[in-house]
Amino acid sequence: MFVITGIDPDPRHPARQSKAFPTITKPSLVGFFSLNHDRKYDPSAVQLKYLTLPPKPRTDLHLDLNEGFEIHRPKPASAKEEKIDMLLNFIRQAERPRELWTTTEQGGYKLNYGFVCFRGLLRMIACTPYDWKTPWIVQAIRYRGTIYLCEKPTPEKLESERNETEQQKRFCYYGFKFEQHILTEHPDGKPPDTTAPVLLGEEFCSLFDTTLAGHRVLYGAEMDGIVTNNHHREPLDRDRLRLEELRQCEFVEVKVKRKETTQRQMDNFYRFKTKNWWCQSFLVNVQRLVVGLRDDTGIVREIIDMKLNDIQRDSRPFWSPAVCMNFCAEFLAEVVRAIGETDNSRKVYQFEYDTRESKRVRYRVLEEQFAQQDAFLPDWYTRYVEEMQPKLRNAGCD
Repeated sequence: MFVITGIDPDPRHPARQSKAFPTITKPSLVGFFSLNHDRKYDPSAVQLKYLTLPPKPRTDLHLDLNEGFEIHRPKPASAKEEKIDMLLNFIRQAERPRELWTTTEQGGYKLNYGFVCFRGLLRMIACTPYDWKTPWIVQAIRYRGTIYLCEKPTPEKLESERNETEQQKRFCYYGFKFEQHILTEHPDGKPPDTTAPVLLGEEFCSLFDTTLAGHRVLYGAEMDGIVTNNHHREPLDRDRLRLEELRQCEFVEVKVKRKETTQRQMDNFYRFKTKNWWCQSFLVNVQRLVVGLRDDTGIVREIIDMKLNDIQRDSRPFWSPAVCMNFCAEFLAEVVRAIGETDNSRKVYQFEYDTRESKRVRYRVLEEQFAQQDAFLPDWYTRYVEEMQPKLRNAGCD
């Protein structure tokens, strides 16, 4: 049985339009990890890439994004079963546990965060006021004082994935192929080898900490690459990279889009695309987006820079960052309210948004038979949390 919340994401509501931007701290980098193509977890920065652009002017290029489509290696099917396991792996293997954990009044240990999730979930929630036709499901578990959030694919999303056409797969591939053209393993400026198969399973993920409207959140985000410092082209030791070194680097977001030829196409870009780009970059404090402009045949003819502030300014007629982030903050507050003092790693609260069923966000507590298969905190993680607390005490974590 569903409980209908008071959260209506309609951006036209006067109270939503007039609400100021919520309080939020600057996202802080707190860790990182890498995944190889087989999705093996590696605590190092071995998958970190450098931005390596072709020489200026970048206005008459011929980067064929179709190249290698037939030999690329899709993400392994096992990736769909990961849920938030990689974030939990990071927590378990963190080099600085004292920065993640704090003591409770009862003498136990809990994470320093009210929420743990992926950036993609926060972006999805934040964009809901303007993507109101897109349904979603978010599951929540409160365990030892922290709420873990995990997106569950809707039936519509699963159906769409099953029926994905060859052309849709190709369009998705374009983004990865463009990254291969301008992201390299070395900062020496040499052109990358674009004949190698593109491996969609590889990933460099960073962990960030922010406090949104009083809710402290730890979230993971796949990062595209870093900008090379012209005064220091020596490569970083990615196997032994320290957090302090990575904090000195500038991250960049890489995108590819069809070059607009009419005002209507330009308006649609700002109406439908840029809110996702803005939320994605804002949440990890990325200020620069490198965008490849392709034609209808998949050839990138031009590469441009887009600044986050410019995207926000030019999108003003179509959507509001304040509306997005306020809705995200309201959702987190509603999850806290709905779960209350419940603290059980096997109890799953399922929040759903589907305008065909209700204009407001709904939730229900999964019945025991469903909770067993949907309880996304694995036993190895909860066992670690229970067993590691004395170790922290012995290490003087207080």
